[in-house]
Amino acid sequence: MQLEKGDYHTLVNGSVAGTRARIVLDTGASHSCMDASFAAKIFPQLQATEHEGVTAGIGGDDFQVRVADIPDFRIGRYKRPIFKDMALLDFAYINMAYVRLNKKPVQMILGNDFFVQNHAVINYEDGCLYFTIEKSEK
Repeated sequence: MQLEKGDYHTLVNGSVAGTRARIVLDTGASHSCMDASFAAKIFPQLQATEHEGVTAGIGGDDFQVRVADIPDFRIGRYKRPIFKDMALLDFAYINMAYVRLNKKPVQMILGNDFFVQNHAVINYEDGCLYFTIEKSEK
């Protein structure tokens, strides 16, 4: 998957249930998350549950986290039928920063949980995101 060039963050284009999404690849984030309003627009009947505990992160404030299983996630040829326990957050703070930089808003952030589970590697030199093959256990 080719990375978006000339930006402050590492971005890729993907889709959720056929709806285009701009996605930040954030190796500093422990968990992946999606803009709650984007999720609600695509899945009006989406069932989200409260995640236990308070999380610190985006914007430096503490906030409650809701999670949901998101169907049909894709980046290039990579397909994930169900993205389990996706954190749903208000991206207003994030997207205000993008607007100030004259950039398009983002709908998702992929964190280290995604990179580890999917054996994903970012090669900055050639500007690509790769999914490596897990070695089989003997």
